[in-house]
Amino acid sequence: MKIGFVISTLGFGGAERVLSILANNLSSKHEITIFKFDSKAPFYEIDEQVRVVSLSLPNSGILGNLKRVISKIFVLRKIFKSGEFDLIISFMDSTNLLCLMANLGLKQRLIISEHSEHSFLSLKWRVAKRLLYPFCDALSLLSKNDYEYYKYVKNRAVIYNPFFGEVGADFDESKKENLIIFVGRLESVKGCDIFLNSLKFCNIGDFSVEICGNGSEFEKFKSEFKSDRVKFKGSVSDISSYYKRAKIIVSSSRSEGLGNVLIEACFYKVARIATPTVGACELIEDGKNGLISSDFTPQSLAKKLNLAIQDENLRAKIAQNGYKNRASFMPQNITQEWLNLINRVLK
Repeated sequence: MKIGFVISTLGFGGAERVLSILANNLSSKHEITIFKFDSKAPFYEIDEQVRVVSLSLPNSGILGNLKRVISKIFVLRKIFKSGEFDLIISFMDSTNLLCLMANLGLKQRLIISEHSEHSFLSLKWRVAKRLLYPFCDALSLLSKNDYEYYKYVKNRAVIYNPFFGEVGADFDESKKENLIIFVGRLESVKGCDIFLNSLKFCNIGDFSVEICGNGSEFEKFKSEFKSDRVKFKGSVSDISSYYKRAKIIVSSSRSEGLGNVLIEACFYKVARIATPTVGACELIEDGKNGLISSDFTPQSLAKKLNLAIQDENLRAKIAQNGYKNRASFMPQNITQEWLNLINRVLK
């Protein structure tokens, strides 16, 4: 089977990483080509059997972005008309729309893949998707919430992101520390300030806090929340070493389609505490395999965090139950779910 993937870039990012893992896994039995719109080298490792093509586009001239968008559509249309591929898979909403426009009137089988949560879409994006998304052959989504929203697309499936770390990595539970971690970009959408402010309402006892991530709010937070108990680690290359040490992870995002950190935490038996984003509610059953605050306020998050800190049995239970669910995110299982969707489209 010949499969073509289309994405804007192969830089650093969750969707880019999912595509890289999927393309690598499929390349052992299928011919895989990745088309992208920039000339930069892929950030993630790509198997040598996978062909990566940087599409040639004209430099922006008088008409600027409009000319570039039209050029992308025509370049994609040429690929679709070639008949070289049994299937094209597009990643992320802007690329999805370009591929759908390029495929109008053609018979190229096309799966589009959503990697953002729908509630923050602007009106123009909602209209554009409502008009064009029904023309795809299938739509992959990250949550049941999005599955219901895109009910105007007949053939759709919820397929989670795979675990990005080393499956089966060893860690010694006895070496875990009284450590709470936050992992993510220090940008408003990730809500690190909600977590840091929640600490004012917590009795963290002998726990310490480490913030793993960088972003535009790094210096602000480091100054505003200066404390001997809170350490700002910046960008971290070996994040697994933090999961192995931590007993609790907090995801305090204001919006999240599917939090990769909440998936990763399962594999290291870290108790998960989260704000009630779509992604967190998809992955966590409150009180069973994690804890979810009732709203997005620091006070509400602090109540759940206090529970996890003070009740060792509860903390152990939700960490263990999360660990039991890890098979749902194994790369080979996620690849099989993609193959099931692909086969459904081709039949």
